Amino acid sequence: MSMFIVFEGIDGSGKSTVASRIVTENENIYLTQEPSRNIAGRLAKRAAHVESSPYYDLFLYLADRVHHTQKIGEVMKGGRDVICDRYWGSTAAYQAAGGEIELDYLVEIQKPFISKPDITILFDLSPEISLQRIKVRNERSKYEKIDFLKRVRENYLQLAQDYGWKIVDASKDLEYVYSQVKKIIKK
Repeated sequence: MSMFIVFEGIDGSGKSTVASRIVTENENIYLTQEPSRNIAGRLAKRAAHVESSPYYDLFLYLADRVHHTQKIGEVMKGGRDVICDRYWGSTAAYQAAGGEIELDYLVEIQKPFISKPDITILFDLSPEISLQRIKVRNERSKYEKIDFLKRVRENYLQLAQDYGWKIVDASKDLEYVYSQVKKIIKK
C-alpha cells in the first residue's frame, strides 16, 4: 500500500533538501510540491510576489490543490509512495497569518479537496533563522517578513498539535534533520 507523506514548514527549514535526498535514495517515491506546476499552481506562485487579497491567494491555492490531489491519487494508485513538499497545512498557516481569514475556516474550506496524509512532518524553524538561510535568494515573496513568519510558525505549531503532526527541530544541522525524518518515516 502506498504512503502519502507531507513535509510542512517555512522556507529555509530544509524540507525540499531532505525530500530530494530521500527520493534520490528510493526511486519508488514520487516527489511533488505545492504550489504545483499546473496552471493554477503557477498563478499561485506568481501571486506570492504581488500584493493581493488573501482570498484571491486562497482560491488560487485551492484550485491548484484540486488538480494536485487528483494527481497524487493517480500516482499512489500506481503503487508509488508520495512525498509532498507543502500541502493543505501551508495554505492554512500562511493565509491565516495575514489576520483576515481565520485558521479554522482555512482548514474547513480545504477538506473536500485533500487526501489525508499518512504522515505530516513539520520542519519547525524560527523566522530569524529562516530569513538568514534564504537571504541569498534573488527574489523574495511577500510572505518573507519576520512578523508575518512568526504568525505562520504559530499557525503551523497549532496545526501540528491539532492534527498530530510530527515535529522536527529544523534549526539543527541538515544531517540531524535528515536522520530524524528518516526515523519518523520508518516507524
